[in-house]
Amino acid sequence: MNHSPSQVQLHRSPVGSGTKVALWLLLFLAAAEFTIRGPVRYVQNPSEWNDFSQNYTASKLWLRGKSPANPRNFVALWKEQTWVGLSTNDIRTHLAPPLGGLVVMAPVAVFPWKVAKVIWLLLLLVSFAATVWAFVRTLGRSQNEVRVLILVAACLALAPFHTGIANGNTSILVIALCALAIGAAFEGHDITAGLLFGFACSIKPQLGAFLVLFYLVRRRWRLFTVAVGCTVSLNLIAALHLRIRGAVWLQDYLNNAKGFVTSNNIDSFTSDNPGRFTLINLQVPFFSLTQNSHHANLWAFVVTGLLVGGWLFYVLKRKESLELLSLATIATIALLPVYHRFYDAGLLVIPLCWCIAESIGPSRVIARCALAMMIPFSLPGSAFLEKLPSYNSVPRSLIESRLWELLVMPHETWALVSLCVVLIFGLRSHRDAPL
Repeated sequence: MNHSPSQVQLHRSPVGSGTKVALWLLLFLAAAEFTIRGPVRYVQNPSEWNDFSQNYTASKLWLRGKSPANPRNFVALWKEQTWVGLSTNDIRTHLAPPLGGLVVMAPVAVFPWKVAKVIWLLLLLVSFAATVWAFVRTLGRSQNEVRVLILVAACLALAPFHTGIANGNTSILVIALCALAIGAAFEGHDITAGLLFGFACSIKPQLGAFLVLFYLVRRRWRLFTVAVGCTVSLNLIAALHLRIRGAVWLQDYLNNAKGFVTSNNIDSFTSDNPGRFTLINLQVPFFSLTQNSHHANLWAFVVTGLLVGGWLFYVLKRKESLELLSLATIATIALLPVYHRFYDAGLLVIPLCWCIAESIGPSRVIARCALAMMIPFSLPGSAFLEKLPSYNSVPRSLIESRLWELLVMPHETWALVSLCVVLIFGLRSHRDAPL
């Protein structure tokens, strides 16, 4: 029989007042860190530019019936809204966003930039709160106060959320949509869950699609069909609107999409990008190993394929779905095969919830090992390590060594691979908790 974590009775254990005081103190410190590293940094950004800028401009161009893929349109609109000039040669002006995401972002893009960026910060904070709320419900808030406090504190301390909010990245909204969809699916509201996943996949399919795959494997046909239908419908609405308004966009869009792969040093995983270690996908360490981008892609897909194969084997093998553990595993795997920056690792909130739910359960050893694999994501380690050479505090011989490039700098990626292995082992050996 399949039981969601909210339906499973979590064992109570007496907790002293000293422990509760310590937990509340931890929660306060985590909240302070979250505030300073997240919304405060967003507000203090001296530039008009952040990760929201491209989504805002593209969506506003779409609303006006202009091609969001034309750099001249981007430059003109950005100058109109901010009085800041950009060059059409700037790679940031060559957009190829998922079309459905332009529709989802339109309610914010309708406002002037000065207003929209404030609304966007509020929306990101609400999104984070919704993510925590969704997983608190999944954990079962009335069952165990201590674990709820730990979960909330852990979410507040998860550094990808800080980075995502500080940069105004859409990942925070997408993760919230996925969290709410998972909560709805646990309660059997498949249509609601499918719609939420559809919105998430329309903005960032590389985050939402892997989670939807679980429901396809478990034959939740209604949820899967609604998710796919919603995503396709939003993209068709976007394309139809541009066609009705007479915008010529397809050729520019295809050229920009190609350029993102071939001529984009800002997001490249190769040595052409000095900040490549802020990426967490497998191509980064495999490029360090092979010095060949094609081989790096090949090995990344092979390793991801093996992990997905192991996940599929154990998900299909078991009669009970182990829904949260299965989702935690595929969410972690999703971060490996394609472009992802550090803020996308906010998706680790799913394995984090499972680990806390199982911290004193029959799978507690595996849960605690998984938690250990997530420790690197309590701080932006790679971003810090990139700045380390300028302080001359580490021997130059070590920084220039192969060990540093292969293991130290991409340590977050290796932590994700290790976490995937631990969670797959958890699927293999999981025993159901007594009711």
